[in-house]
Amino acid sequence: DEGKTKGYADDIDTLLVFAGLFSAILTAFVVQTYQMLQPDSQDTTNQLLAYNSQLLSHGHTYPGTDYHIPPTLNMTMTSVLESQSFSPSASARWINVLLFTSLVLSLAAALFGILAKQWIREYMLWNSPLATPRENVVVRQMRFEDWESWNVDATIAAVPALLEIAMVLFLIGMVILLWTLDDVVAIILTVIVSAFLLTVSAFTILPVLFLRCPYRSPTARACLAL
Repeated sequence: DEGKTKGYADDIDTLLVFAGLFSAILTAFVVQTYQMLQPDSQDTTNQLLAYNSQLLSHGHTYPGTDYHIPPTLNMTMTSVLESQSFSPSASARWINVLLFTSLVLSLAAALFGILAKQWIREYMLWNSPLATPRENVVVRQMRFEDWESWNVDATIAAVPALLEIAMVLFLIGMVILLWTLDDVVAIILTVIVSAFLLTVSAFTILPVLFLRCPYRSPTARACLAL
């Protein structure tokens, strides 16, 4: 029991550290990308300033006349007002959906990691100094059977899978973001990310297909349990 639970605890400690760093990186991206879902206030301000400048120029050009707004300026103001009905692009929506989902999964992995450590701690409390050895053995056996019947091993093994899915979504969102910025950089990163994801997928699927494959991981064990 101690060897198994210590292995789980060490894995979860590593996961929590990585989840914290990964969430910080994701937050830095999300702070920038969520602005793609909002209209650019600077553009609207510039349009209004240009409109005011045209109004002032018109007043100086025709002093002493009855003030009226010419049709061209009316059209300019209409275009400014229409620009307020902003609709984000499809790429902006996809980028933010992927990055925000990745952030949620990363935080969920950290939370489930904390819960898993609590489950392990409770499981190891069967050896009470106030009980007889026989009672301790009975309690230990009951907890072991409950642990197996509730499939806690697969549940704990699925926690790193959440973080891996979060990383995949982040990489896909990053690639889509790069395609909106520069084609050359996007092509290079798309090739690198695709190769990386294919390699990770192979390492995850191979232990499921070949039982003697040594590339075993918690994610592969979760896939086997399913």
